[in-house]
Amino acid sequence: MRNGLENRLSQYEPLWGEWYVDSFLWENSRGAMFRLKDRHGRKSALKVMTIDANYSGRTLTALTSAALERINSMLPLAGEAYLVSCRNFSVKNIGAGTPSAADILVQTDEVFPADIYGGEQLSYMQARKLADNICRGIRHAHAKGFTFGDICPDNICMDTEGHYCLDAPSSCNPETPDPAYCAPETAGERYDKYRADIYSFGIVLYELFSGGMLPLQYKGMSREEAIVRRQSGEAFSPPTGAPPELQRIIMKACMAHPESRYRTIEEMYRELRALTVDHIPDTYEQSIPRRQKHEQTHEHRAEQHHENHEHHSEHRTEQKQKKRKSADIGESKGMRIYVMVLLYMLLVAAIGFLIFAIFRIF
Repeated sequence: MRNGLENRLSQYEPLWGEWYVDSFLWENSRGAMFRLKDRHGRKSALKVMTIDANYSGRTLTALTSAALERINSMLPLAGEAYLVSCRNFSVKNIGAGTPSAADILVQTDEVFPADIYGGEQLSYMQARKLADNICRGIRHAHAKGFTFGDICPDNICMDTEGHYCLDAPSSCNPETPDPAYCAPETAGERYDKYRADIYSFGIVLYELFSGGMLPLQYKGMSREEAIVRRQSGEAFSPPTGAPPELQRIIMKACMAHPESRYRTIEEMYRELRALTVDHIPDTYEQSIPRRQKHEQTHEHRAEQHHENHEHHSEHRTEQKQKKRKSADIGESKGMRIYVMVLLYMLLVAAIGFLIFAIFRIF
């Protein structure tokens, strides 16, 4: 598939009159990412999503129209922090005659799938960073009138600087979101899409701070059963890996009734930002082991960069601790010497004063 796509891309070049494919970055079920360059050495990125009407109950025209409508609504978000930008786009039909497939080309930022459940459990600090980054991204989008409808872990990426950012893939249909993360009211026709996004974000955080388990999902239970129980309105306990203050925020975002949730993401953002990280809760490390996603086995560069960064950070922290310990030892030894010298000086002064007093008397 990738070779065929690269052959097609060479026929599309130059993209938007100036860009050429420089190298392949990664590929998953949502599309493929390539690095772009122009003749002046400037860099950009290209995301390609191939849609095929043969595997859908909709026509190619309907599929491309829905994708372009979503892309057009994303254009005003270009350059916003913690969001995957859409800067340019085009549609290329595949084949002659009456095509049934097309490549959707989107000029975007260079990002990598975060794959937050595909490996080791994130550290508590990384989990808090993800919560903050994605909340900020949703806040920027909502401020400009854009709602996602499909907030889920698969749409969370990481940029080249190690920040988490939220994508809104044009291949997704926000009207049919993942049932694991969508709000209960989305089954109806009319609902508040902004509060529905808050609910989805809350479920993502719940899963993140409960060892990869959805609400009402326990060891030995399928995700599908947990989803049905939650969608039916059954109450659930707070995520075990979050401290009480964070539990309260997550649970308020996950309230079944929209009126009981945060009114806006801005309100949730202010409370989340006000939380300090005084300590790492033991319950986070002891939370239920994460489920593994075997369908996503590829390794991506951002994860390696993040792991290396963490390794170097731990190494630097260990070195600092050793230096601090050595400094403490040296400081303690120096203090003892100082005290001994001071005592000797006092002793000598006392003896001198005593001798002087004796000579004066006689």
